[in-house]
Amino acid sequence: MVVPLFALFGYKYNPIRIVSKSPGAFAVLICSFLYLVWYLPTANVRYELKSAWSDAPRRLIVFGDSWSDNANYPIDLPPKKLLPTKDEAQGPVWTEWLCSAIKCNHHDNFARSLPAAPSTDLRGAVVNSAVLNRTHPAGHGEVTMLSDLKTQVSQWLRFERKQYTSSRMREKEKRGTIFTVWFSLWDIWYYSQLNSDDAANAVRESIDTLFEQLAVIADHWPMDTKIILPEAMDPTFLPAWSMQRTGPAGSDHSAEDQRNAIQLVKQWNIALDERASQWAQGQIYIYNTNDWMLDQVREAQLVVGNMMDHNGLGHSGSPWDSVHSACAGSGNRGKNRTPGNGKSGSDPFRCSNPDKYLFWDEMHLGPEAHKMIGQGIAADIAESHGDSWFAHEQPEGSKDADSLAADRKEPPVS
Repeated sequence: MVVPLFALFGYKYNPIRIVSKSPGAFAVLICSFLYLVWYLPTANVRYELKSAWSDAPRRLIVFGDSWSDNANYPIDLPPKKLLPTKDEAQGPVWTEWLCSAIKCNHHDNFARSLPAAPSTDLRGAVVNSAVLNRTHPAGHGEVTMLSDLKTQVSQWLRFERKQYTSSRMREKEKRGTIFTVWFSLWDIWYYSQLNSDDAANAVRESIDTLFEQLAVIADHWPMDTKIILPEAMDPTFLPAWSMQRTGPAGSDHSAEDQRNAIQLVKQWNIALDERASQWAQGQIYIYNTNDWMLDQVREAQLVVGNMMDHNGLGHSGSPWDSVHSACAGSGNRGKNRTPGNGKSGSDPFRCSNPDKYLFWDEMHLGPEAHKMIGQGIAADIAESHGDSWFAHEQPEGSKDADSLAADRKEPPVS
């Protein structure tokens, strides 16, 4: 709608009346009108130039569990008892490092975490809560489930309708949007307790659900859909595994859960790769986070043994003081904790150098690990996909991608 210039100044739209009562006011308005006619086009040009120099907007939309949750929620704030509590020393999660590396303007988080001290009636975020409820019935008690992938995607769709229907940068913002989806931590933690056939079926259903929801995302996204899918990591490397499963106080003395978990990780990642290679509704980038984890542990062991493998691991030393114990929540208090409820804030058992620990607590990666994964993904996509993922109308030969620092790169599958 075009608003008369006179209305902007609070006058009733009657030029003759204005002139008759205040001849000078009419001259001011005419000058103002001529100034606006000259200024608005030039202001728009300057705005467009500024957008071009800043590569236009980039946006990250995040789905997942506690490894991706930065505790900032654009919609449906969890109730107080479900809010996660973070220690500042934990630092940003990997999606925040990715966002920083690609210089994104928006980081919309729909991932969900367990709170700092969850009760036994809470379960971590998985791909499909219905599968978990069926395979792990609550018994006589009532169990609260965190938002699974379907719920998170539903929340995102409502947020899109509410937040971006009138955005003037809508088309450019869509071209620069990247989705990240990382589940498997809690899925494999829970399903490894089942017999091998039931566990394999649960993982199969979870992968089916994951790609069903990716299709929902693509169906509601008018631009080319770009999705980052980190692979599952072997949970038996987590400090919580030895504490709660195979350790003296654990429940898996025969290591049956451990064998299950290793097999489920393999099944999950093979299925993820195969389905991603066949997916025709956009682009999928898969990051081999399990190999990354294995390399961190292997390199630390080589350094201790003063050895080096054929790939050069062990030659430059290890970035970690410890790849087995956690910075926080370990020791004599750890045995009284459930997965993911490491104390935050002034924890007297927290280490003094979190960046040197592969794990922050019994169930979560440390701050340096998150940084390595986030920056590594950004650099690898920039190198492998060029301007098709991150750049926005950049001139040929742009060096912007070269400035992305990375501690490690993994080749994309797709």
